[in-house]
Amino acid sequence: MESSRLARILCCAAAVALVPSIASGQVQTAPEAPVSARTLALGGGTHAIAQSTSALYVNPAAMAMARVYHVDTNVLFDPSQSLWSFGGAVVDSTRTVAAGLAYNYSLLDGDSRGHNLRIAMAMQIVEGLTLGVTGRYLDISGPATTNNVRGVGWSGFTVDVGIAARPWRWLMLGVTGYSLSNPDTALSPLSIGGGIGIAPIETLTIVADNVWDLTSFASGPRGRFSGGVEFLASHVPLRVGYTYDMIRADHDVQSITAGIGYLDQMFGAEFGMRQEIVGGSQTTLLLNLRYFHRIL
Repeated sequence: MESSRLARILCCAAAVALVPSIASGQVQTAPEAPVSARTLALGGGTHAIAQSTSALYVNPAAMAMARVYHVDTNVLFDPSQSLWSFGGAVVDSTRTVAAGLAYNYSLLDGDSRGHNLRIAMAMQIVEGLTLGVTGRYLDISGPATTNNVRGVGWSGFTVDVGIAARPWRWLMLGVTGYSLSNPDTALSPLSIGGGIGIAPIETLTIVADNVWDLTSFASGPRGRFSGGVEFLASHVPLRVGYTYDMIRADHDVQSITAGIGYLDQMFGAEFGMRQEIVGGSQTTLLLNLRYFHRIL
């Protein structure tokens, strides 16, 4: 029973992974894509464990892995780029079909303004296997790249599709295909990401993730690799992570990440940060304020 279910999971993950690679022009740095404080603190990729509102940004399928009704607000600040971002999200996974909505407004260097709206749905296919879809609308101003091929200013719709699996209590898997409509923008390139989460005990989770940008660089696909550890000390989540990034800039960047918070049965506050240590000095700070509706 367990082996057949695992085989189905791996087949589904492989199907998503077969997204064609398309080479294009080199890009300049684009504005920050929205994530939750938890995801940022764990290195930026939580494809396997991104339940609740985190799933809206990383893997919509993971919404259906937990039965919750959560509401978030978030504020992101990056002093090195004069970047501010404000937003909110809500997820209801108490029904057969889980649904979520998120909106983020960003202001980069006082000039480039952006709107990021996403609507997601997810449902369980078989026990331990879920499928999710996110529709995204982007409206972001900005210049073209130096070769006028792929810019950071764009307005339009695109779609993400994700798969999440939990074949055993201690093992979680996730795969997401991003921007499957392949929009002509560096803001939302055709990409594929995947990750694994291991929970040897209930209060400890270890994650490893990677994302491949398939279309933004003339030299071919480039990747981002990350990992992190999360420990829940009573009501206080403690998180650390590391990222090796070949996507964010025209050179490799290494960053350390960390986070802390407080969670009770109804409210929560979570903080995450990323600090570049090799290839840059950028600092990114993110605060989530959360409300948890109690399910009777």
